[in-house]
Amino acid sequence: MLIRIWAVNRDGCHGFGRGIGLLERFNDRISDLEAVVREIAIDITTGTIMERLPPDRIWEMAGERVTMVSELLKELGEYLSIIKPEKVPTIRRHVVRINERLELFKETLERGSLDPREASRRALEELRQALVEISDFLNLCKEVRAMPSPIISTILSLRGGRVSEVSPETWVRMERLADLVKSTQAAFGDVAELASRLESQLEAIRSEYEKLMFSFRKKETEAEE
Repeated sequence: MLIRIWAVNRDGCHGFGRGIGLLERFNDRISDLEAVVREIAIDITTGTIMERLPPDRIWEMAGERVTMVSELLKELGEYLSIIKPEKVPTIRRHVVRINERLELFKETLERGSLDPREASRRALEELRQALVEISDFLNLCKEVRAMPSPIISTILSLRGGRVSEVSPETWVRMERLADLVKSTQAAFGDVAELASRLESQLEAIRSEYEKLMFSFRKKETEAEE
């Protein structure tokens, strides 16, 4: 589902959808994800009783809720990308990691080569780890909710204010500006992520160089003695 800030108004002119509506839906989805996660934690991952159940029984109890989590993650990721475009790389990492955990949970339950009880134990451990990572993702959602991107926040505030005084032409220009800002901030996020990787690689190279130099000097000292 593609979520957009803007929509067609009653007069058929394109303009920004009500900002307050978008933020309310975002907040509702955060609450929905928290509720599903709470159910999974209470009904499925707490204690060791579930580990004694056969894999198919665990999936019967958890499958629908796991699918719901995946759908909410996708929708929340789209909201986050609109409200805080510069966080797109971080958002993607969170969503990918969580989905990988959920997929491992399902695959482990379906793995016929494992003893059923061992499969249940391993699968539930993957699910517990997924819940931990979902908790981190929810913290990111709340952080973005409290501090959206400044220009996006301004656009949403304008749309929630005195709309009748703004011409359709202005809203079209604002829409184009928002698209440009979003793509630019997302590109900046990608560049920042790349710079961070390069910095980590440079640090690893520097560390290796220092080790080699230390070893070389040590050999020189031993040779002189």
